[in-house]
Amino acid sequence: MTNSNYFLFVLCFVFLIIKFISIYSTNFDLFGDEAQYWLWSKNLDFGYFSKPPLLPGIIALVCSVFGNSFFVIKMISVLMYCVSSYVVFLISKKLYKNFDLALLTAASFFLMPAVSVSSFLVSTDVALVLFWSLALLQTLIIKEKPSILNFILLGVFVGLAFLTKYAAIYFIISMIFLLFEKTMRNIFFKNKLFFLCFILTFIVIIAPNIIWNVNNNWVTFEHTADNAALDRSGLHLTEALKFVGSQIIMVGPLIFLFFVFGFVKNFINDFNTRFLFIFSLPVFVIVLIEGFLVRANANWAAVSLISFLILFVHITFKYSKKLIFINNIANFVFGLCFFFLIGISAPYGPFKKISGISSLVDSLTTHNNLEQINNLVISDRMLFSNLNYFFYYSETQMYVPFNPNAQWGHHFQITNPLPADFHNNFIFLGHVDDLGYLKNKHIINLVDTKTVPFSKNPIKIYEIVF
Repeated sequence: MTNSNYFLFVLCFVFLIIKFISIYSTNFDLFGDEAQYWLWSKNLDFGYFSKPPLLPGIIALVCSVFGNSFFVIKMISVLMYCVSSYVVFLISKKLYKNFDLALLTAASFFLMPAVSVSSFLVSTDVALVLFWSLALLQTLIIKEKPSILNFILLGVFVGLAFLTKYAAIYFIISMIFLLFEKTMRNIFFKNKLFFLCFILTFIVIIAPNIIWNVNNNWVTFEHTADNAALDRSGLHLTEALKFVGSQIIMVGPLIFLFFVFGFVKNFINDFNTRFLFIFSLPVFVIVLIEGFLVRANANWAAVSLISFLILFVHITFKYSKKLIFINNIANFVFGLCFFFLIGISAPYGPFKKISGISSLVDSLTTHNNLEQINNLVISDRMLFSNLNYFFYYSETQMYVPFNPNAQWGHHFQITNPLPADFHNNFIFLGHVDDLGYLKNKHIINLVDTKTVPFSKNPIKIYEIVF
């Protein structure tokens, strides 16, 4: 290990400790999606309205051992990135047979702005990066040693990636492009039994989620299609440019520029370059097209950054190791500033959208205790998830307004609907018009209006009396 690599290794370790301390010391509440995943983890199923089931399963496993604190839930993301960094190390080492280069690549991955920002929140993207990396590594293992076990393991990792986020379909698309490589085509088609084992393993792993969707009117896939919104497409140059800009920021401008340079210079004669490009460019292009047609969030192409990074470090390693060092120091400073802001941010600071739930909980608890009301109805999905985290182990029963037209807008309209013939008093947060379907006569009293940082509008609290 060179001195510079040793220094970066220490830098990553220090950065890891800073992440731990920053997350542990903050008083922030769970982000809405985090609370939703946690709530799903308490009600495990083979599928959910908007996501496949694996991340809630991971959260359930970790929380069953270490408890349900904010810190434990959020640290799942950091720990998954630690494992992903090691897998990136193995990928680079297998591609280029250079320990120092591989270590430098792993450090570069861990210090990337995208990793710094997303490690603060547990999300499906973080889990997808992990299983995508494992599938990428397994593909290289198959190239060296095609065996039935290795093909089965590839099916396992691709299947788990799919159960994390449906964007894993990009890996399948990339594999199709990979078959244009003669070496890989021969390995896959000359070992038809092995290839069949890969397909069957993949199908077996994703089958429970497919069956769940069949039994629930394909609700997840319909939601995913609606999220893509291609039926409302047009041409949105601004959205596409925003997406490209976000990718440059997430990975670092040097990585982006050198990736393009490396492709142009090495593509024709270098299998490793083509391999990395195959597992990054299709993802980037597909999401970019989505950006042109509708919109594209920065995280939608997160998995492409893995190959981007590995290729950048390899190319730069040959020409200027100092440039890698400078890039990593710059990314470290960015990450340090990010986690410092988290640590010092007040409820009305830059992270106000993930604070303020606790004060709302105190207000609701006080009112419920005074009025002896144990039923809580909430319109907003995010707010419902967050409040469930606080009231989950209490006697409070929680619901969302029932949708009479069965046009589900989120998962809790399926699992926690307020029945039309409900007749017990309850506290309601939302728009009173959402309760118009209730059959029983009732009195609506506005009891409080709470201003909380995470909401643009004040939250109105009503007492519904029958």
